[in-house]
Amino acid sequence: MGRYQRKTDRQSWSQESMAGAIQEVLEGNMGYRRASKAYSVPQTTLERKVKEARQKKLSSEAAAVKMLGRYKTVFSEAQEKEFVQHLIHLEERLFGITLSDLRTLAFELAEKNNIPHVFNTEKRMAGKDWLYGFLKRHPRLVLRYPEKTSIARAKGFNRVAINAFFDLLDSLYSKYKFSPNDIYNADETGILTVANKPSKVLALRGKKQVGTLTSAEWGVLVTAETCVNAAGNFLPPMFVFPRKKENPLLMDDVPPGSFAVYHESGWINKETFLVWFKKFLEHSNPGPKKPMLLIIDGHNSHTKSLELVNLAWANNVVLLCFPPHTTHRLQPLDVSFMTPLSTFYEQETRKWLINHPGRCVTIYQVGKLFKAAFSRAATVQTAVKGFGKTGIYPFNRDVFPEYLLAPSETTEKPLDNTSELKQASYNGDVEHQPSTSSSETMPTIETQPFSSTFNISPAVVMPFPRETESIIKRVNDKRRDKKAKKKKMEEPVTSSDEEQESDDACIFCNDLYSNSKDREGWIQCNRCRGWSHEACSNAGGGEYNLNNKRMESLVRKIVVTNKIPEVANIKNPESLKHFRDIPELTDENIEAMHPLQLFEME
Repeated sequence: MGRYQRKTDRQSWSQESMAGAIQEVLEGNMGYRRASKAYSVPQTTLERKVKEARQKKLSSEAAAVKMLGRYKTVFSEAQEKEFVQHLIHLEERLFGITLSDLRTLAFELAEKNNIPHVFNTEKRMAGKDWLYGFLKRHPRLVLRYPEKTSIARAKGFNRVAINAFFDLLDSLYSKYKFSPNDIYNADETGILTVANKPSKVLALRGKKQVGTLTSAEWGVLVTAETCVNAAGNFLPPMFVFPRKKENPLLMDDVPPGSFAVYHESGWINKETFLVWFKKFLEHSNPGPKKPMLLIIDGHNSHTKSLELVNLAWANNVVLLCFPPHTTHRLQPLDVSFMTPLSTFYEQETRKWLINHPGRCVTIYQVGKLFKAAFSRAATVQTAVKGFGKTGIYPFNRDVFPEYLLAPSETTEKPLDNTSELKQASYNGDVEHQPSTSSSETMPTIETQPFSSTFNISPAVVMPFPRETESIIKRVNDKRRDKKAKKKKMEEPVTSSDEEQESDDACIFCNDLYSNSKDREGWIQCNRCRGWSHEACSNAGGGEYNLNNKRMESLVRKIVVTNKIPEVANIKNPESLKHFRDIPELTDENIEAMHPLQLFEME
């Protein structure tokens, strides 16, 4: 059947008018002729509708439904409503379906429920006419380009992690009584000489490709560290330029108060972030009676600097980290500021290229362009809205509706290690308050239909994807094996259960095996049976590889002189004394021995 085109004006009356006329006749208030004139409906149609209502005991509204022609929808109104609900739940879990998938699902749903249809049995798909009619009947369904969301963020943004974060935040608010001026969020963003995403431009309809002018194929990266408090005050940004030496020309026309550090990669690290933190202390001016709360993400430059921790402790700054993979929802700067900043920077770059034809944007123009974009994006309304949308200030642990947490239901995995949610408080221990969160749902979306209108519901034909227990167990076992795996020697080492359960220490750095990081390799000495980090022993390569003559010379010196030399590249030189206990290492056979007889990697 082709797409239907209406060719008659029959049944042009409204259903509300017909329902009113039927009600008047059924109650005996009017006759057929009077009711048809009063409500402007055909008399013969009214007579047929009243007769049908009396025979089938229908309400006036049900009897007034229009039914023009012999074609009817494949699914009833209630069935289509349930179908739409299932499609919405799939999209909430980041498994939205395409138009082709929708047509296939409709065919399978009709087939398995024995519903009469005229779908294409060869392609096993519903037709395009049914598709367009279905979308027209349900206008809240639209075709959208989805935004890429990593599986780590889908898993990480779950109710357990969010509640743990807000429990910490609530306990800090209760203890320190922070005001909006004392709550800061800091984050870095990358600035390229070539904008990431160009703005839309007007072009001829039907043109295959539309281009725009850029400075180069790939841009030069400059990192900008930004910071804002809950009252809407922005601190001057810090720039990290990809240079080894200082160049004052790079700081021309930058935002007032800005400063720069230089690193050959252009990325921020522990040293450069520490420079920024010292400037932060100057601007925020914390004190014993005025502590500050600085909320940051879990980047290595933020969380793995002991000097930063000590400096924060000494200056009454409380550090709070977001849970892993949640900053896209929880971080105020990411939620409200970074996108406008990127958009305004692209606009300023495009205007600069128009005003300077034939020239390219270089690293020397970044400061000026960033200043124009930063002044437009750094508004009080933007900052306040960011803290409000994330529930940080004003405090609101129920700011996120349930449909935003739906993607995590695919795995439904709790936060295994609460240490990942790092909270550094240096003015005393913080008591964690119990979670009192309640669920908030979208008012237009039901969490579950009460009963299915199908014999075989859409949730059975296309169920929600879920990670099975076997997959979860296999993934966890694989991770556990990688973490606990120690690289054995060619000769197997047999030990008792008590020895296997012992917590070995590295013979170089004395760090315990239980403190090992994920995927951190350990190796065992073939002679003394001692364990060490692969990185500490440097058995895989480096300056003190056993294939290296310097390492052979070091071992020989230990055996011959029975003394431990000073070695700058090894954290604990005293741990090298285990070489003295190896009887096979004598001055006569050291040179004849193959180096890998000491350590061997898998």
